[in-house]
Amino acid sequence: MRRWMGILLAIGLLVWIAGAAWAQGGGYDYGTQAAGGNKAQTQLQTAIVHARNSAGSSAMASAMSHLGHVLNCIEGTKGKNFNASWGHVCQGQGDGILTDIKGQRNADSLMVVLEAADGLALAGVKAGSVASVQNAARGVAALLQIVTDGTR
Repeated sequence: MRRWMGILLAIGLLVWIAGAAWAQGGGYDYGTQAAGGNKAQTQLQTAIVHARNSAGSSAMASAMSHLGHVLNCIEGTKGKNFNASWGHVCQGQGDGILTDIKGQRNADSLMVVLEAADGLALAGVKAGSVASVQNAARGVAALLQIVTDGTR
């Protein structure tokens, strides 16, 4: 009984906080293109948010799901590791970061970093512990931030 009461209290608190943040304009609009309509930058920002969400999740299912979102954003629907069951939070933003990065400033030199993020995200979704998923997600977020900064 205590456990259920605690879970309900936590859910209620989360809904209240999310509602307050949304009312103050704190919601992230995943459909809005980044400055200049840059698809790669938009997807990078979405992927970074979800990598950070994964890193901050204490539940395995949540951590895996958010890191799966990141992997799907990186690869796009045509990627070999795309998994629709994770959900596609970058849907409508582009064709995947690996595809949309082409032609961007410094894209060729940053491709090795983006491919490392892709590989680390894949390793993370296959990991067997929450701590491993969280650590992979932290690394992916940092690598994607390097790509973001390098293409601006």
